[in-house]
Amino acid sequence: MIVRERLETLVKELDDLEKQAHEAKGLKFARDLVHWQLRKKFYAIDIGSSGAYLVEVLTGEIYNISGYGRPDYNKKKKADIGNIMQVNPQQMYLKRYNYLR
Repeated sequence: MIVRERLETLVKELDDLEKQAHEAKGLKFARDLVHWQLRKKFYAIDIGSSGAYLVEVLTGEIYNISGYGRPDYNKKKKADIGNIMQVNPQQMYLKRYNYLR
């Protein structure tokens, strides 16, 4: 249950960061909301209708999404985002897209 409580807090923090980014760009249309849902092995954190991260239920490890809801294990090896209990939301938000280039 601790992981789920931390997930709620993390999603709220990511939503605040998304709101700040939207306002900083001066956009007039509705912003994307950050939300999560439980899947079989992962919690999926979505920004708008796009998948952003997967959090492993058993360990709390955070993965980027390689496509179609699959975790990107390769990116995890090269540049680990971390564990849900220790992650910095600002750093996590910056690592949403392909940050290895």
